[in-house]
Formats: sequence, structure tokens, C-alpha cells
Amino acid sequence: MKELFIKILALFGLAQAGSPLQEGQPAYPFSLKNHEGKVVNLSEHRGRWVVLYFYPKADTPGCTTQAKEYTRLMPEFERLKVKVFGISTDTVESIKRFREKYNLSVEFLSDPKGSVAKAYGVTLIAGFCSRDTVLVNPDLKVEKVYRGVDPSADPQRVLDYIKNKAK
Repeated sequence: MKELFIKILALFGLAQAGSPLQEGQPAYPFSLKNHEGKVVNLSEHRGRWVVLYFYPKADTPGCTTQAKEYTRLMPEFERLKVKVFGISTDTVESIKRFREKYNLSVEFLSDPKGSVAKAYGVTLIAGFCSRDTVLVNPDLKVEKVYRGVDPSADPQRVLDYIKNKAK
């Protein structure tokens, strides 16, 4: 049903489906500005796990829940040397305010045109990212793709997956 809804929205120009993404393929190499306006390149993180969680809009209930949960689990991610990025089409200024308002430790990235989101297969609906998580392995290959994630459960599921792979 959800796919039909997105196709209907696409007919009216309100939704754009991202490129198909396969587990095992090279991760899309991006350069995006973070909440401080500094450019972040995926290539800088070779040799470590990278979590790319795409969310619709900063400072909305689901996005706040997800960011707070990633922040709560951040010490465990850091212990495993995992880099976590929250990505949306929000501006640098809005993600900075969001991060400061809730004292979040997630590094947020601004993808204003949604080009990185689309490269990772994320659907854009009226300019907002669908809630998807892509796990990139230390070889910078797509390890796991989770679509339409539950904002409260996603961080723990991702952490558990990485812990199992690290054994």
C-alpha cells in the first residue's frame, strides 16, 4: 500500500524515489556539510563502521526520538569505533539548532537537495527523506539497508547488528 501511495505522489511530482540500492555494493561517496558547516567526506571513515540514518525533519517527534536514542547509545557506538550520521534535507542552521536544543551527540549532515539521500535509495516525499538507515562497513560497502524504520527501535537494532559482526 505504501509503495502505491508513493507512486501516486510521484505522478504529481510530490515524491522522488531514490536509486535502487543493493547490499554489498560500494557506498555512495559523499561530501556534505555538518551542523557546524564543516565538510564531511565518507571516504575519511574507511576502516570503521558508518551508520547513515536518514530522517524527515529536525525537531519533529519521531526525529527527536530517534536522535535522542542514538545519543543515549553513543558511548557504545564510540566504543566500537562506529561513526553515526543523521542526514536530512534540513539546512545547516536548523540541524545545528536541533542538536543544541536537545543536547544531541549525533553528527548531523545537511543534504539540502536530497542528492545523497536519493543515491542511497531514500524516497523523498515533498522534499523530506523517508526514515531509512544504511549501514556502511569498514570497506565502505553497503552492509545493510533498513527501510521505513521505527525511530525508537532503529538505533538499538543497528548497534546489535554491529556488535554481532564484531564478534
